[in-house]
Amino acid sequence: MPVSSSVSRTAIAPSRKHIAFKEALKVTVRKRSHLRCCLCHSIGVDVHHIVPQAEGGSDTEDNAAALCPSCHETYGANPLKRKFIREARDLWYDICAKRFLSDPGQLSEIAEALRNVATKEDLERFAVRNTNYVLGATTDSPRRLAELRYSFVREEFVHPLIVRELLGWLSDPAPTVVAVDLSAANRSNRFFGDFRVSGNARKWVEWIGSKGESFRYAHIDTSPSGVQMLECYDRGSGTGVFGSVGLFALECDRSLGEDMKGVTTRERVILKTLGSLSLGDRYFGEISYRDGLLAIGPDEGHFKRGNDACRNLPVK
Repeated sequence: MPVSSSVSRTAIAPSRKHIAFKEALKVTVRKRSHLRCCLCHSIGVDVHHIVPQAEGGSDTEDNAAALCPSCHETYGANPLKRKFIREARDLWYDICAKRFLSDPGQLSEIAEALRNVATKEDLERFAVRNTNYVLGATTDSPRRLAELRYSFVREEFVHPLIVRELLGWLSDPAPTVVAVDLSAANRSNRFFGDFRVSGNARKWVEWIGSKGESFRYAHIDTSPSGVQMLECYDRGSGTGVFGSVGLFALECDRSLGEDMKGVTTRERVILKTLGSLSLGDRYFGEISYRDGLLAIGPDEGHFKRGNDACRNLPVK
């Protein structure tokens, strides 16, 4: 009987349960990462274990990383990527820690821009934001956008010709094509042609045509409402290289289709343009986004327009 009783107690003894990260630690990690993924820097993250709990991973900050759903799915289960995730996290923490240090020059520039806006209401009126993201078209839109296959900052990149199409022609008074079905467009024959990716911390995505024309873009930043800011340069067959800063947004909706079974609908992700700022021919200078302000610095390029090229735009 004693043996039987002992066996019974062993069988019903509760197994060891893993304790998830404490909420205070999650808040710390999110703050240190500025609410962005430490790999792709997109907004919309959760705090994940670098070494899984099932493999003895601790519930400490050293084993925690802020990852978006896409990067967690791509890298999280791969033990060979754990060192990479940890190094990327520490580098991103360092960037975030230095990003908003008090720089008298930057603060003066922002203050000067804000002096040109009379009131808080004016600032809100002039600000560019992605209203659909703020309002939330559907309850699962953030999840679906986070799972989007294509990106401006990592594989697989949005094709440069899609961005070029949305920016429109220089002769257009305003863009005539304002949105594309991103997943369909990135696989279509309309936006065809190999492109190359260069750069380390900041990736430049460039398409080069058969006649010497080219188009390239690099991601500047993403606003809290989801406005994607891209620095773009369009070159035709001549010497001009016309720059612009394009503002874009992602949205989720459903579209009508037809197949062998009849009329159907499908989910899709739309990339749309919110407008652009011209940089002129062969601009070369610093473009930054800090504290809700997109700042275009002096032009030190071919035409040396200096401070005449400076522009500031609130992007929420």
